[in-house]
Order: sequence, then structure tokens, then C-alpha cells
Amino acid sequence: MTESIKLEKLDIGYLSSKSTKKVACNLFANLNRGEMTCLLGPNGTGKSTLIKTICGFLKPVSGTVSINGQNTTQLDEKEMAKHVAIVLTDKIMLPNATVYELVMYGRSPYTNFLGRLSAEDKEVINRSIEMCGIAHKKSALLSTLSDGERQKATIAKALAQDTPIIILDEPTAFLDLPARVEIMHLLRSLASDTGKSVLMSTHDLDLALQMSDELWLLQKDCLISGTPEDLVLQNAFQPMFNNGSIEFDNKTGLFKVAYDYNVTIPVKGHGFRYTLLRRALMRKGIKPVKAIETDCVYIEITDNTNNGFVVWNKDQIMLKTNSVGEVIKQIIDVTPLLLSADNRATLVMN
Repeated sequence: MTESIKLEKLDIGYLSSKSTKKVACNLFANLNRGEMTCLLGPNGTGKSTLIKTICGFLKPVSGTVSINGQNTTQLDEKEMAKHVAIVLTDKIMLPNATVYELVMYGRSPYTNFLGRLSAEDKEVINRSIEMCGIAHKKSALLSTLSDGERQKATIAKALAQDTPIIILDEPTAFLDLPARVEIMHLLRSLASDTGKSVLMSTHDLDLALQMSDELWLLQKDCLISGTPEDLVLQNAFQPMFNNGSIEFDNKTGLFKVAYDYNVTIPVKGHGFRYTLLRRALMRKGIKPVKAIETDCVYIEITDNTNNGFVVWNKDQIMLKTNSVGEVIKQIIDVTPLLLSADNRATLVMN
């Protein structure tokens, strides 16, 4: 795999004549061509600072950033613009500008001093708009676009810049879930179809795990990189994201909410119904546990499409239903329980 960006013993932060503030230290990583890499990390670890350092907006405190074998400190602004296209979080404000006019700015590193577009420039602009799926909006004002369409236009501008590397800082931050997925699909396609390197910072942890080729996990004293699957196998996520409200489940490879439990309830069964019931019980502070023969009170998951859930008390059926909501109501509102985190649930009979 050919690398396009290489970080070596990189310390990032802010330099001034009076002091130096380091944000993260001793970072090593490679960005590969033809791949989409997602940069992850808790707030305050320096994701935006790292992106600004790679793009040349900030100088490294120490260490090096190399782009296609060249140290970025030796590249001027125009040379950098031919290596890296940047999409920042801030929305571009161009009053009365159309999509075409926005994307046109991506050709500025190549136009003459009058800013005139050649036939080749116009071809690149139109192709970039087409690749981002907004050709039907080419003449539309930016002010009339949805957030997702505006972000596609911004990415088209970066694509028109015709650089081997595209770097994006939180490109899905203001988008709803369908738009976030669409933008991630677009960036993946651009990387694989054009051979460009795409690096994006994001807080969409689950989407990054599912859709990125590589992950960079930024911490204060290191940068861990690898495929999402390898990082799961290495237990790389637990120390970074586990706290009182969220935890990483290595069995599923997903992040989940951590609940406080007031009671346990035995559940007999498995499958999709069990998954849904388990989620609803946990949300209510009830921890589902595996049912055993001596349990008096338990919930059974059945294969019956009309009565998929059965609540048992000893040998008596208290409820048959296909509704998770009715099961929860029975357990919480109708049936008083001895609330104990240490003992299995038992009924208090009236």
C-alpha cells in the first residue's frame, strides 16, 4: 500500500514567542492512497489541531509531517494547495453564489492571475459536480440547498482542486443520519474509485467502524492506527471511550449506553425478540439474566408470532403478548418486584 502522508514522532500544539502548548505527542501514522481513514478521539485530544498541522495551518511543535515524501514545512501555500484539498467544519458563506460558482473556486491553484477557466478547468468542475451527485443542482443558489446538498457541493469543490489527498474536519457534523451515511458512502467511493487518500475527523463512531478502511485513534501520548477490525481485536477502544455512560462492546464491535440496574429478571429464549426485549429492559434499569429451572418468575421468548412473549409466575402464565411495551408494563407497573441487584426477581403476591 502506497502512503501519501506520513507522521513521524510528531508533537502537535501551539507555538508562540512566550510559550509552547503541546496538545498531543509522539504521533506516528501513515495515510494510504485509495483508502478512507477516519480520525477518532474524545473531545480535547487534538483532532482539529492534528488536521490543521497536517494541512500546514499550524507548524509541528516537533517531528515531521511528510506529504508524498516532502516535508510540509518546505511547501508554500500554493504547493500545498496542489497536494491537499481541505473541507473544514465552518460553512462557506458566499451570498448569491451557485453550486457551480462554489466548485469553480477549487480550480484557483491552477488558473492564471486573472482567474480565467480553461476548457480543462470547466471539464474538471463539471465532472466533480457529477461525481458528487448534484449535477441537477449545478445552477442552484447555495442558500436553497439542504445541509446534505451543501456538503456535497463543498466536497465537489475539494474534488475539483484535483489533489491526491482530501482532508475533512467533521464533514457530517450538522447532518441527519441518512445524510451522514450518504456523505460517508460518497467519500469511500471517491477514495476507492479515484485512488485519492481521504482523511476525515468524525464523532460518528459506529459509522466509522462500519465504513472506514483505516482508523486513527488519537490520544494524548500516541496515535493508534489500523483497520477497524484489528483495533477491536486489540481492545483499543475501551480505554479511550469507556466512561460512566458509554462502553464499547467487543462482542458486537459497537458502542452502547451503560445503564444502572435496580433489578434482574430471568429471560428464557434468544433471537431478535430477545434482543429487542433486552434493550427495553435495560433502558428501564432491569438487567436480563439467563433463566434457570428454579426461577419462579421469568419471561419466555417463544416462536409464536401472535404471542412472542410469555411472563410466568411459578407455573401460571401472567401475560401472553407480542408487544415489548406490554411486557415492560407488566413487569414495572402491574407486578410489584423485590428490587435487588443481587437476587433474582421474585413476585410479591397480593
